Amino acid sequence: MRVMSRLGSKTIEATLIPVILALIVPLAFAAGATKEKVTVTATNKVTVDLDADVTVFEGNVRISYGDVELYAERAEVKERKVATLTGNVKLTQPDVALTGEVFTAYINEKRVVAEGGVVLTKEEIRAEEESGSPSKQEKDTVTVMCDKMELSTKTRGFEAEGNVRVARGSSFANADHATYVESEKVVVLSGNVAAKGKNGENIRCGKLIFRTDRDYMEAETEVFFEFEIDEDGETS
Repeated sequence: MRVMSRLGSKTIEATLIPVILALIVPLAFAAGATKEKVTVTATNKVTVDLDADVTVFEGNVRISYGDVELYAERAEVKERKVATLTGNVKLTQPDVALTGEVFTAYINEKRVVAEGGVVLTKEEIRAEEESGSPSKQEKDTVTVMCDKMELSTKTRGFEAEGNVRVARGSSFANADHATYVESEKVVVLSGNVAAKGKNGENIRCGKLIFRTDRDYMEAETEVFFEFEIDEDGETS
């Protein structure tokens, strides 16, 4: 009976560990009397260094706060404010997904810095003049790729740098740097800007305004614009 009791105890303990990790960790983050609760779950292991105020989560890590969901294989959280995530890292918000190799999430500041092969995809509702009717709520996918991006999870704006590429449909633009303002639906690209419109137009300039809700570009500073035409056939 003692052997069975010990075996049963170990089985129950092994079953409860993931549950305990999922339940205790949110309470630890909520205990700081902050207005917004942060929930963290992990399937493999959680290490808490109380002296350094560092908590390490391993295995299918999920961090949730507000409408933000962060996923990774490993996350190191310092002082319950800054999380460094690695391994299959992904951020999701409504209509937004962000991936990269390493994320640094400044949780209390509502911003995330993504580095290494960064890709952001955004489902954008078409402007009325393009969709024809606001009731249709037609959407297009806007894709932004770069080496590094700082995203505000509060305003949905971002700053991207290094091999930046913005694409919507068959229109795209490349540059060294780009900023996006959600309220204006505008990406502003600068530095070695090269773009191509859906009709085959080639543009080079110092600065380019790229709308995300409709096919619209505005080029400034030393603009080079090129397009092709079909020659008229000879007449006798």
